[in-house]
Amino acid sequence: MVLHHWPKNWNWYKADDAEKSWNYEVGFRTRPISGISLESTFFRNNYENQVVPASIAGGIGAVFTNGGKTLHQGIELNARFDSSNIFKTGYNIYFQTAYTNLFDAKFVGTRLSAITGFTTVSVSENRLPYAPKQLITSSIGYAYSNFDGFVESNYIGRQFSATQIYFSATANYRVEKLKSTFFVTAKNIFDRTFIVDRSRGILPSSPRLLQAGVKINF
Repeated sequence: MVLHHWPKNWNWYKADDAEKSWNYEVGFRTRPISGISLESTFFRNNYENQVVPASIAGGIGAVFTNGGKTLHQGIELNARFDSSNIFKTGYNIYFQTAYTNLFDAKFVGTRLSAITGFTTVSVSENRLPYAPKQLITSSIGYAYSNFDGFVESNYIGRQFSATQIYFSATANYRVEKLKSTFFVTAKNIFDRTFIVDRSRGILPSSPRLLQAGVKINF
């Protein structure tokens, strides 16, 4: 599906113009009590000449096009809970989550279809490709002494494809005498297929991945 084209009489608009944006943010951070932190941000990004995939087919060979004026705006929420600070324990059970709602990600101004036979059809206000409305990343972990481990879930809302959820887990153990940290990581635990790159079109995820190693500090 081709997204749009611009009439020939738009002599002020050049396909090779540089991408430019005006970005605005307003938000707050608070710690109502020790061990709980909250953040909230509203953002608005106005683009001119935004570079976007020309087709939702995507892939490595995806062609890019000048998307003209676009609007991105939404909210971001972040929260973290640490039990050690609240209950004054030697161990810490922690939970953190980040939520993004991109309620606007659209072409603005006059946009016409480039599909033969439909070049007079307006596609203004259409949502941009590969711009999911909602993203949620959450993790729960346990830390004690030199050990720290957590499980993470990632939710990606619809973006001209199905909703996606995948899980990862990491465990770290610090050995002070060796100035080293041993780690084990499992990514995409349930071996799901999901989109990992939206900027160049649909690029699928790797299968389940297990990693183990050591980090040494000199």
